[in-house]
Amino acid sequence: MNELHAAITQATSVLVVVPQKASDKDYLAALQIQKLAPEKVYLIAPEEKETVWHDTFGIPLPKKEYVILVDTRRSPVEELRYEKTDDSLTIFLSHRKTFSRDALSFQERIPTADLIITVGFSSEEESEQFIENLPQHTSTQHLMLDEYMKPLAQEKISTEHAQLLGRIMARSREEADLETLWSFLTREDLVKTNAKGEDIPELVQKFADLANLPRIVIIFWQLIDEDQTTGILWSKDSALLVAASSRLGSVLPQKQYILLPEFENFVDGEGAIRKLLHSTR
Repeated sequence: MNELHAAITQATSVLVVVPQKASDKDYLAALQIQKLAPEKVYLIAPEEKETVWHDTFGIPLPKKEYVILVDTRRSPVEELRYEKTDDSLTIFLSHRKTFSRDALSFQERIPTADLIITVGFSSEEESEQFIENLPQHTSTQHLMLDEYMKPLAQEKISTEHAQLLGRIMARSREEADLETLWSFLTREDLVKTNAKGEDIPELVQKFADLANLPRIVIIFWQLIDEDQTTGILWSKDSALLVAASSRLGSVLPQKQYILLPEFENFVDGEGAIRKLLHSTR
């Protein structure tokens, strides 16, 4: 994963390509790659997958560009103008000679990139073929995310857990000053994915395997049968975990996380943990 992250950092522009047959796990991984450098990572994914994740998790739909190409060697153009109404756009191409329809072509505009990352393809040959059919690509490097994720393939998660992981990601926000990722899960998130709070620590570890997470991850969730909120503090910094557990009076870290106490609501929980993080800096 370090090699993958370094390649993204060094690249000027990156395409992340997901095939039509992509699973939710593939699409989730692609979204996480995009979050590493959203200003230079462009995602190519099945439109139905983008729509479902937008409707379910509020992931913004990407803006796409389409190009009308005119072969001016075949049909020169002296003047171009357009008229736009509420329901139509009319483009006028003017020249002294008859215009040939064969001079027109239409395609989606794909940004040029010096790095293409493919996710969810069954083989390198399949991904290479897909890349060759992309318009105007100039990539000099191709990486298959699947190669980096082979060690994770042995540990599959259920569809419900994959959906919950998607919600964790969708409801997350990063705070660079605190080196912290916050995420807040509602009771509905757990009910709709048929999950429990005790499933979350393992999913955060899966999250860390897929993405370059900041030093600290805080996940809060509402309890199913009570009004209170609880959560976990996850970190690779063992010294931080020990210090935080000492201040909270909780048990020592379990793997790379500690359980947080119960709070009245998200606001109280975030305020208390924010003070805790400041005190351990």
